[in-house]
Amino acid sequence: METILVVDDEADILKLISENLLVRGYQVTKAKNANDALGKLQAESPSLLVLDIKLPDLTGWQLLERLENDPTVTYRFPVLIMTASISDANMDMRKFPQVAEILVKPFSIPNFVAAVKRSINHKLIQE
Repeated sequence: METILVVDDEADILKLISENLLVRGYQVTKAKNANDALGKLQAESPSLLVLDIKLPDLTGWQLLERLENDPTVTYRFPVLIMTASISDANMDMRKFPQVAEILVKPFSIPNFVAAVKRSINHKLIQE
């Protein structure tokens, strides 16, 4: 069973995404901010990180930079970015090779689920 860590500070979005992943057979871990996510990632490595860019403590980009430099995290999982900003969607991804895809909000649940599947397959290609 694939484990997905979902990081979003908006409770409604966190719940909607988590419930849709659970009914599709994924195991879900939730985090409300970057520091909560970092703690969970230090304890366990997910199959996929679904990461909102705008968080109350760090941006998603800052969290990814921390993961690159944190010896307590095994950073071999793909990342699916969620953002409301078109500028984030056009970011140069060479700095973040683990980012499999960027979804611009609002997005439909079918598009989200398809992006999750593609992102998990991104992991399989890298290994």
